[in-house]
Amino acid sequence: MPIINISRLAAIVAGTAGFIAILITSLPASASSKIVGHRAFYELKLGDRDQNSFVTSVNGRSAFSIERDCGGWRSVEDYMIQFLGDDGQSDNLLSHFESWESDSGNMYSFDILEESTMDGRREFGGFVELDGDFTGRAFFSMEPDVPLVLPNETLLPIRHVHKLLESAEAGQKILGATLFTGNEPDTALMKTNTVFGGWREEPSDGLGALADEGYYQINIAYFQPSAKTAEPRYEIQFAMQRNGLVREYEINYGDFSIRAKLTSAETVSAPTCS
Repeated sequence: MPIINISRLAAIVAGTAGFIAILITSLPASASSKIVGHRAFYELKLGDRDQNSFVTSVNGRSAFSIERDCGGWRSVEDYMIQFLGDDGQSDNLLSHFESWESDSGNMYSFDILEESTMDGRREFGGFVELDGDFTGRAFFSMEPDVPLVLPNETLLPIRHVHKLLESAEAGQKILGATLFTGNEPDTALMKTNTVFGGWREEPSDGLGALADEGYYQINIAYFQPSAKTAEPRYEIQFAMQRNGLVREYEINYGDFSIRAKLTSAETVSAPTCS
């Protein structure tokens, strides 16, 4: 049950942030959207559930941070989730995901540590190098001699977030993209189809400097390029502010979903660079 692998927020926004990730370096000066370094904390619960789903309960927490360094963006995400199955058994999952992406959107590295009471411990990482047309190769520690070829206009997570915000602000309704998520070789590259639900006026409370007057409703379906069916591997629906902060999100796996609600957030200061 690869829940943690496919629900990681740094690859969603920061490809969202994933959660929780347009231009190559930043939004144009005329745009009001701009990613702001921050830490965000979420509570995770079971969302919708089909009667045939083996998952009967979900409880957990996640912490996500995205911050500038002098050459790009660094993101860290930690999950702690407990799943309860219809057979009465439970599985506790811990995940640590750390990544860095260059401002130019052509270099990326990631490290992953996962522990499960059922599947044990796994640790791996990798890096990406893209050319001027954003083709390139990805290398993985588990298969160092077998690079993954990345097609033209492959987006890395932070560049994807910039693209999402730019498209939402422009009033675009649909966006298709090829996204490198940072994962195992067979699920690292995904085709995405994004539907924008428009701007929702709803001022945030208790967020201080991260507060915004509303958010963009964004829905992303993720497909494996080699898939033979039209069904997505999973779908994400999330509410993203113009500064990149995600207020809430829901990950739909088909027979059940996980809902995440923001509990607190804080800004992260940018470094002083020469």
